[in-house]
Amino acid sequence: MAHAELDRLQACLNFSLDALRKEMDNSQLLPLSQHSSVEHPLDDPTTYLPSTALFDARRLSLACLGELKNLIQSPLDKRMDEKYSAYGAASIDILIKTNIIDYLSDLSNPSEGIPVTELASKFGLDSQKLVPILRCCAANGWVRETRDSSFALNRCSRTFVEGHAGRRLNLCTPGFMSIVGAMPRWVTESDWKLSRSPAQTAFQVAFRTPLQRFSWVMQNPQALVPLADHLQVLGDMSTPGIVADYPWEQLETPIIVDCGGGEGGLVTAILDAHPSFRAIVQDMENVVALTSSIMKERRPRDIENGTLKAEAHDLFQPQPRIGNEYSFILRHILHDWPDKEAAAILGNVARSLGPKSKILIIEMVAVPNVDSAATTSAKSFLLDGDDKRPDHCVPSHFGSASKLVNAFSVHMLSLMNGCERSLREWESLVKGCGLCITNVYPLRAHTSVIECALDSRVLL
Repeated sequence: MAHAELDRLQACLNFSLDALRKEMDNSQLLPLSQHSSVEHPLDDPTTYLPSTALFDARRLSLACLGELKNLIQSPLDKRMDEKYSAYGAASIDILIKTNIIDYLSDLSNPSEGIPVTELASKFGLDSQKLVPILRCCAANGWVRETRDSSFALNRCSRTFVEGHAGRRLNLCTPGFMSIVGAMPRWVTESDWKLSRSPAQTAFQVAFRTPLQRFSWVMQNPQALVPLADHLQVLGDMSTPGIVADYPWEQLETPIIVDCGGGEGGLVTAILDAHPSFRAIVQDMENVVALTSSIMKERRPRDIENGTLKAEAHDLFQPQPRIGNEYSFILRHILHDWPDKEAAAILGNVARSLGPKSKILIIEMVAVPNVDSAATTSAKSFLLDGDDKRPDHCVPSHFGSASKLVNAFSVHMLSLMNGCERSLREWESLVKGCGLCITNVYPLRAHTSVIECALDSRVLL
């Protein structure tokens, strides 16, 4: 009996795992292990950029695993997995909030693990509550149950230890679960179900506020620091790929302006790799005050010689930097907003461009799922000279490996009526602002660089 889909996916997974193993060896990386309590370089994309072939092999492996799960898991089990996945996130939050993660990290032998009774006594908690919480984390690959009701950190959970990226990324949105819970009612029943306003979303329903999300954060400063931390880590995850995979030497403008650039992490990384540039970080006035102090502490020489500066600017106001000296970065800005507001922001930048200027939109690009059953050659995913490899049934959007992009799109929808746009949608938005897309650069990250310039027909 022929099992065509299963056979193709199995062959694709074997091929991609062999490529993964080969590229890890070529990069002199240690083998991956869930039993290790030591971090692996591949665990932190903010500090380690894999080779293109390694990045592609891992992405293809994840795509195959996701498609295999969709193929063989019962729909009812799949639905229950999705329904109760929120408890997995809540369980990790508990381990972080109680400092259990840090305590387990500081043990003299962190691989051995300790009994739940000891954890309960140490933190004044109920052991009967901790056991199912820790087992939920173990089932999701975050901790290990070394023996009955004894638990230890594994390699992956190290990201939640104080000072690590996952800690800052994890505790980002107070009331997040309330937004998730409000979303079905907002979409199907509320008075706003047909509204595309950024002030009429699941966020307002959940928080019972008329304020748009950013205005709410300004009036609730306790949420500002965790949100800023979250956005910084989200940006840092793509920074190595942006610096390495975009051809910065082709830019004809001497100054890079990072619009909404936060703490300036991206432009400082670009300056380190390409010191011929100068850079300006623009953001709201209250953010720029923090950015300026950080820059003076970390880059005093660049501040003194004018290589780097920060200035206050509202993206909904005309761009003050005008002409051929400037190219502009908009990273994780436009996905926040519906088309009307996104066009207003992009239009303000477009009107300031000179003929040599570029706008670099750095965002996730949503890939339609229309051809998920099409046969696609693995040659397009892995850089390898073997022409004998078979074709495999792989979604154009990489299936499970693209879940983050699609989940983020729903998240931005719920917060601001924004979304992650497809290339067709980007082309429409860009064209409406008198621009054209000159190139799209995929990165070794979830994001891409969409390079734009003035449409030559506008210049005539």
